[in-house]
Amino acid sequence: MEVKQNNLIKFLRVQPLIVVIRLEDQVFNISHKRVSLFLKIEKLVNYGVKNIEIGWHSHPKWVNLILEIKKKFISVNIGVASISSRQSLDSILSLDLNYSMSPFFKKEIHLKAIQYNQLVIPGVSNIKDFKEAINLGYKIVKIFPASKLGINFLKELKESKNNIFFIGAGGIKSRSLKKLLKSGYDALVIGRELRNQTPDKDLKIWLKDFL
Repeated sequence: MEVKQNNLIKFLRVQPLIVVIRLEDQVFNISHKRVSLFLKIEKLVNYGVKNIEIGWHSHPKWVNLILEIKKKFISVNIGVASISSRQSLDSILSLDLNYSMSPFFKKEIHLKAIQYNQLVIPGVSNIKDFKEAINLGYKIVKIFPASKLGINFLKELKESKNNIFFIGAGGIKSRSLKKLLKSGYDALVIGRELRNQTPDKDLKIWLKDFL
């Protein structure tokens, strides 16, 4: 797991942004929805996005869809969002992912993930979960929801342990990326606040600095 953590940190040092795409139920059975999904990813890539997370889904065709995305977009660092159950963890074991994320800290899930050498970055919202995650060997944690917890929470965690790579997620807007990174986050996740996961004016401007 340490190698995967170090590799992800290297990716995010190059571009400290992950864009999350949540899947519609129809994408598995309606062809034009699938085409729209691939066009959406292609548009993000064309604007220079290098790290994309696809939301986990319980549909039996989800694994094959992720494999198809990985094959088509080999230049993109593809991960998976919302790994929070044994079912979701089991479903990613065959995907050879660089990373995935959990919205909250669930010790039993993270212990299993470590056993299978799966990087499931824990989401933390309090000091207790943060310390438990560190004790399990995590060098990367996700602060969630970052917009509600605020910068003071990040500063509190940094005072507790300052050699951790902090990812902020939850309610982040593209116009706030530069400010939040200057405030101490190492990387940020943007999803629902980005309408239809399509680059807006502020994100386009920000991305130009990383091309």
